[in-house]
Amino acid sequence: MNIKKIGLSALAGSLVMVSANAVELTVSGKTEVTHMSSNAKTAAGHLGNPYGMGNAITFSGSGDVNGMTATYTSVIQDNGAANSTNSEVFASASLMLDMGELGTVGFDQGIGEFGASTVDDKMPYAYEEIWNHTGLERGLRAAGSTNVLGYKNTIEGVSFSLELDPGHGAGSSNGDSGTTGTGTTDGGYNFAVSSSELMAGLNLGIGYGNEDQSDTSGTTTADETYSTAFATYAMGAATVGYQYSEGRGGSAANTAMDTTLMGISYSVNEDIAISYNEMEIDHHIGAVVSEKTTGFGASYTMGSAAVRLITTSIENKSGVVATSDIDQTEISLLLAF
Repeated sequence: MNIKKIGLSALAGSLVMVSANAVELTVSGKTEVTHMSSNAKTAAGHLGNPYGMGNAITFSGSGDVNGMTATYTSVIQDNGAANSTNSEVFASASLMLDMGELGTVGFDQGIGEFGASTVDDKMPYAYEEIWNHTGLERGLRAAGSTNVLGYKNTIEGVSFSLELDPGHGAGSSNGDSGTTGTGTTDGGYNFAVSSSELMAGLNLGIGYGNEDQSDTSGTTTADETYSTAFATYAMGAATVGYQYSEGRGGSAANTAMDTTLMGISYSVNEDIAISYNEMEIDHHIGAVVSEKTTGFGASYTMGSAAVRLITTSIENKSGVVATSDIDQTEISLLLAF
């Protein structure tokens, strides 16, 4: 659905000393109903309501700014809530300026335009990431793309993306969407480099980031680093992938993590896709504890609608040795417009 002929004169006020023409604003959205089954119960022994619903509306507009292209994106989500206290919030937004061969600069408030978070999991999936609905970590402690500055460009088939986190403090949701300890401030940088030009079907990439935490005196109290490397290869209807990530440092509560991701997807036809994935995280908690997750995904697309499924089995979730596995299955009905 497109809403045409809406002028965004406010865009000019966002860019100092330049002018912007009226632009066309487009609107897209989705609604999704899910059913979740799991053998994991609450402390009271309840499973809860297995059904859920989420909605999102995305507004996008772009226009010429002195020969460059400015683009604004804003997403409204209800976070699955049914009351006005918790729902209908502007979940994320970004303002980008495409300078052609000089690249693109921008301000990102949750879209995920820049840096290492763009390559946090590049495995092939029929539905969604193996950790997405499980509450699992994935080893890569990238800044969360909130209130950050960024730059990206592609030169000779090599893409580079840089994200700068100016800083966030206690009680703040800025920076990497997390809060720090009382009297401390975090800030840092992260980047990603990738290319699919070395060989037909092959896509390679790396990511790295550093966050420093300092107290009110300016003394560094924690230094956290994270890195990742991935490779995927497409062979006709099949795609295979491998990725390794690690996180080190941070507050005393954070443990070192080494994460291995593997996956394969297959497009049965234009409408049906299936995938199988594995994730293993080594938690360095004194002795190393391995958390293992396996998952199968499938999707069937019917025009603007899709039925999707993912089922996962988790062992030693979050590095806690458990007496039994956690098995979960999510079925989704999605309608995009």
